[in-house]
Amino acid sequence: MADNPVNKSNIQGGIWPRMPKEFESYLFYKITNVDRFRLDLKDFIGNITTGLECELLLSKIKQAEEAGMPIKIPISGINVSFTQKGLQKLDRAEIDDGLYEKGMYSDLIFEGADIPERLLPEFKPPPGHNSEDDSWRCDLVFIVAASDEKNLNEGIAKVETNFHVRDLNKASLSLVVAKHGQRRPGDFRGREHFGFEDHISQPQIQGLDPKPQPREPLSCLPGYIFVGHDGDPRKNQMPPWSYEGSFLVFRQLDEKVPEFNKFIADAASKIPNYQGENGAEKLAAHMMGRWKSGAPVALTPDHDDPSLAFRNDFDFRPKQSILGCPFAAHARKMRPRADHKRDLGDDDDFVKGEFTDPQKHDTSNPPDLEADSDEEPDQEPDKEDASVILRRGITFGPELGEDEKEKTTKSRGIYFTCYQSDIRDGFNLLMTRWASNSVFPTSKKRAFKDGPGMDPFINQRQRKDHPEGHISLYDGVDKEKTYKLELGTSPWVDQRGGEYFFTPSIRGLTWFCHTRQ
Repeated sequence: MADNPVNKSNIQGGIWPRMPKEFESYLFYKITNVDRFRLDLKDFIGNITTGLECELLLSKIKQAEEAGMPIKIPISGINVSFTQKGLQKLDRAEIDDGLYEKGMYSDLIFEGADIPERLLPEFKPPPGHNSEDDSWRCDLVFIVAASDEKNLNEGIAKVETNFHVRDLNKASLSLVVAKHGQRRPGDFRGREHFGFEDHISQPQIQGLDPKPQPREPLSCLPGYIFVGHDGDPRKNQMPPWSYEGSFLVFRQLDEKVPEFNKFIADAASKIPNYQGENGAEKLAAHMMGRWKSGAPVALTPDHDDPSLAFRNDFDFRPKQSILGCPFAAHARKMRPRADHKRDLGDDDDFVKGEFTDPQKHDTSNPPDLEADSDEEPDQEPDKEDASVILRRGITFGPELGEDEKEKTTKSRGIYFTCYQSDIRDGFNLLMTRWASNSVFPTSKKRAFKDGPGMDPFINQRQRKDHPEGHISLYDGVDKEKTYKLELGTSPWVDQRGGEYFFTPSIRGLTWFCHTRQ
């Protein structure tokens, strides 16, 4: 029996299609009076922005832009998500998910990835705290998005007024911390602080998004993102109120731009493939998997081509070749594409452009198959891999100042957020099993000695006795082996911690307004 379509009026719009925004704030709270909070939430549910509302807003913005009259919608979008601690207070803690229950701190400290000394105070226990007591964790987060600062402030005021946060006699919430992000200005709009176009290649959800074009990643089942739908690994195990909700991961990533630029310049000068004019830019692109414009390295490995920005019709095949996208590039680690499929072609096909130019690649009559391992699948998969996430973050911090040419002195980076129906199959797997695993993607013969390497941007050592990160690259001389570029401790991205939340549907929120019968 076919799965019911996702109800756009029931889901929170920050999950899908996204909230239109130039500014976005994250307001982390603890519930101080449960009974008052239930009453306040009941009054506030109508202010939660739905998927349908966001879809209509985005459509209006697109129509105006196509007509040559760009507009900004003067409205704030508001969503809300809860930690396991918050659900416990509301007597709705039936979600059986070990990672969600213990939260990001215990999860990634246990994994060995996060370093307690680098975490922000709001994301770790206070000094001398009992390790078995996690009451320090926040209960919920309101996400407020807006087209400008004025509307952002109005949205924040709606939250603060409705929950009486200024009136100590009526308050149901106490603020833990507020974090404010905004898109970068001018030509940098849509790019993170290293300069790369962000939010490219989001999963296309069956029943919500357009069908992918040839050679683009396949559609993903709605249950990869939304609880209770086909693809949700625990579809029949979650409580009824969780239907069409989604798990939210929030994580603060501080970006150290001068340190990154220095590393790239120094490393490029030592590798033939990256020497000469624009060599550092090329190395940075190969580490990311896309040029700063967004053009995929898999389609244009040697120079940026802005005409290919946002292109998604590639899949890294021939997947044994080191002439195109490095095996451990960030974009490839996070979305392996054909690394989970049969191989097609070889380096000769790559050089001739059979794979770098989609117009020359006839998917109806592919080249001879070249087996890559004994575990090659017998046929192409008919759906996308389950380990996909919807990314919905925003940049924060000031633009780089004149006093920061050599060293970062101000905090800037990304408030990374993502949604999935299972944190272990989503964020946790991508972070700990893919990004920080030097042998993933597997079966890369030309990187056999060292392995593909680690994600150059978000890798973390899982244990102190593990080697520091590296990435295997084509050196520009010998295409039969890779060059091992040591990453050291990757000092250009400082991972400051975060938290795991659950984002209920609109109907699910109504369950929180009542005590259990």
